[in-house]
Amino acid sequence: MSVLAYVSGHGFGHWTRTSPLLEDLARRLPVHVRTSGRALPWARRAPWPASVEDVDVGPGAVQQGPLHVDVQATREALARHLERWPHLVRAEVARGRDLGATLVVADVPPLAFEVARRLDVPAVAVANFTWSWIYAGWADRDAWFEVASARLRVAEGLATHVVALPGGGGLDALGPPRPHLALRRPPTCSVDEARRRLPRPRPDDPRPVVLVSFGGYGDALDLAAIARAHPDHAFVTFAPPKDPPPENLVVLPHDHDLDHQDLVLGADVLLGKPGYGTLSECLERPTPFVAVVGDDVFREHPRLRAFGRRVLPWVELSEADLLAGRWGPALAAAQAARPAEAPPRNGLDAARAVVAAALDGRSDPGLG
Repeated sequence: MSVLAYVSGHGFGHWTRTSPLLEDLARRLPVHVRTSGRALPWARRAPWPASVEDVDVGPGAVQQGPLHVDVQATREALARHLERWPHLVRAEVARGRDLGATLVVADVPPLAFEVARRLDVPAVAVANFTWSWIYAGWADRDAWFEVASARLRVAEGLATHVVALPGGGGLDALGPPRPHLALRRPPTCSVDEARRRLPRPRPDDPRPVVLVSFGGYGDALDLAAIARAHPDHAFVTFAPPKDPPPENLVVLPHDHDLDHQDLVLGADVLLGKPGYGTLSECLERPTPFVAVVGDDVFREHPRLRAFGRRVLPWVELSEADLLAGRWGPALAAAQAARPAEAPPRNGLDAARAVVAAALDGRSDPGLG
């Protein structure tokens, strides 16, 4: 008995929200992670998978930096994936049989559900959007996406259980409507401890700390100049600046050993792309979020921002102001903002109940 876990490599969010659920599952059964792209190094660093393999789980969307999608490059990558689909399914089914797979968990590559059906095992989808819905949003630019979306939607309809998350769309492809869960990685410490762990220019620095987080992107920003222009804040980032950092800028290496959700918990403000993973981690305290608005070609983004505006201290910053370093007014406004609604609790326990039902051969409990 084992679990095949398929995780989109499109960004960090798919991995960060699914990993606590998979880690919990790994205490009961071997979990074999199948992923690619940006999720792959994180999966390889995790101590709990029984195995991690680089598998073509779909291209997601090809990005040009954190805020823009290359639709043409995405079309080409998706066409290659669909051409390989029959071979990929056969290979994954054979691998699943070798590993004794009794459950598939997917966030949320459509390929996974066809593999599960061929293996005759339940398949749990973890998603705030479906890839068929994302691609259908580009059909007005290129009718080819409508055909591709329809193919993927058929596979998505093979999911037997669903952990539905907020801030997206297209979940009707996975079955009947159901309550949403705000699944996220729980912090490993208290707020006070998170503040102590958060890197600062000096331990007693009283300035508000801004965590600049773009999911591994951000190298295009002139962070050294921006930090110098805002001496009343301290900044923590993962992208090395072009020039030597000023005293109020701390740069963490990408292989640092600090949990991102703890950094978010301890920060006074987070500034970054409003992806699901980062947004959900802000819900814990809640941490004020300065959300940078891109081109909205990726149709999830307006839905996520609408969700964030309701449940977080939330301010939006244009891409032009981001690149020009005009951050001050947005940082001040975010720290003064108050959410319209209380942030939802972590839905990890309810998600575990969905997975338990799948393992036990019971129907989807549809918990919220």
